[in-house]
Amino acid sequence: MTVPVVERLTRRDERAAVASLSEAFADYQFLTTLCPDPARRARAVGPYCRLLFRIAARRGAVFATADRAAVACTFPPGSEWPGAWAYLRAGVLSAAWRLGFRSGWRFLRLGSWFDATRAKHVGGRPHWYVILLGVRPAAQGRGLGRAVLGPVFAAADRAGVPVYLETVPEANVAVYRRLGFDLVGRTEFPGGLPNWELCREPR
Repeated sequence: MTVPVVERLTRRDERAAVASLSEAFADYQFLTTLCPDPARRARAVGPYCRLLFRIAARRGAVFATADRAAVACTFPPGSEWPGAWAYLRAGVLSAAWRLGFRSGWRFLRLGSWFDATRAKHVGGRPHWYVILLGVRPAAQGRGLGRAVLGPVFAAADRAGVPVYLETVPEANVAVYRRLGFDLVGRTEFPGGLPNWELCREPR
């Protein structure tokens, strides 16, 4: 099997990367729970993916296949805790507004819950944070997710630091465990939103 070519993206790659991420997350459980209205959610998924892409791209930590079918947005050690200004600059208010008042307010409040949960598992340790990993539906099942995480795993192993991520659908837990992650916790956020937390220790 041909090994996919993986590239580090910049802000110039935003349009293609966000298009793929939007396809991948169109029906993601986090967004469907947060925003049950399909029409409103369809308008919000692009700004949501763009927000996280921009923050990661400014940290030089977005990796994708050459055709942009798979994209991993990550925060590297030393930049794994973006402040409020980073989110504002990247468009968090636009994403929240697209979700509608109630869903948008809940979205903004969830940020602190995600941070607190991550801190519980990694504490003050430097780590890589995989904030968004998406593969276009038509390209799934070809190992592209593993491929775009390859540079992250290699860098984490060289530095001796863990890689952390979370997922809302329970079905994804088995996928990430096959990639070398261990399940370290499960948290139920306000409103009944489940959050599965996984960590990969350095090899």
